[in-house]
Amino acid sequence: MARPGRMHSLLRDILGHPEVSCRIPSTPAFTLERYRALLDVANIPPLPEKLLWIHTGGKPFAYRARHAGTGRVSLPGLVTLVPDGVPGEVALRGVGEGMIAYFDGPRQVPAWVSARREREPVTIVDNVVVTLAQALVAAASEPRRDDEYLATLGNAMLAQVRHALEADGAPLALRGSRSAQLLVHRAVQQIHAQLDSPLDVAGLARSAGVGVTHFSATFSRMTGTTPHRYVLRARIARAQELLRMTALSVGEIAAAVGFAGQSHFCTAFARETGVTPTRYRRHCREAAR
Repeated sequence: MARPGRMHSLLRDILGHPEVSCRIPSTPAFTLERYRALLDVANIPPLPEKLLWIHTGGKPFAYRARHAGTGRVSLPGLVTLVPDGVPGEVALRGVGEGMIAYFDGPRQVPAWVSARREREPVTIVDNVVVTLAQALVAAASEPRRDDEYLATLGNAMLAQVRHALEADGAPLALRGSRSAQLLVHRAVQQIHAQLDSPLDVAGLARSAGVGVTHFSATFSRMTGTTPHRYVLRARIARAQELLRMTALSVGEIAAAVGFAGQSHFCTAFARETGVTPTRYRRHCREAAR
């Protein structure tokens, strides 16, 4: 039986210290950590419990269970349940960004997680989980932490993960498949690779080799949001990262995340987050003091 804190130690040995680490007082409670890591190839020891990897940005990375002959690829926008007790390998040639959620103790793991018997990672496309995780990290970083609000968001994220895992009951097909999951996987890959470029539904559908109506319906069904909404949220999320982590001007950030102009960017940012980009950056700097 894993002793409390073992997952905490393992993750720091592999990835270093997280940018943010917060305990979410949901039912059950879990730890959510945001990492920005630079790796080449890392061996992953058998984990004491399952964890959830939420890939939010940076480079794609390849991963596989040690016993598996083939690997998988994680891309920004994908969510992966990593099994416990299975050694693995991760290859990331560049900087990867994402969040890890774990319960840090077998007694805290909900039955719908512990009952799963996969020996390989299970990947899903679910923008709702990504959005909720980002909202949790932002709320946990507030100067005045609201535990009731965090518990509500945490319970919602756990419920959405459970729903997504049980909806199809199968891992995301990453090759040799024409499934809806593969179509969305490729679209998500294109979106995050081209956030600084014009992106429209017709172009995404054309790249996927299907009609606009079929593409939009499939994307919305698999992710819980429309392609246009997904692109907008991805741009805003990337802009938040740049506002927190760089000294780029608001205009430069607007261009870097694909907005035609600073005014359009500021309007969209305020509509999505409730604050202007300048106020958001100021708030983050004040919270870091």
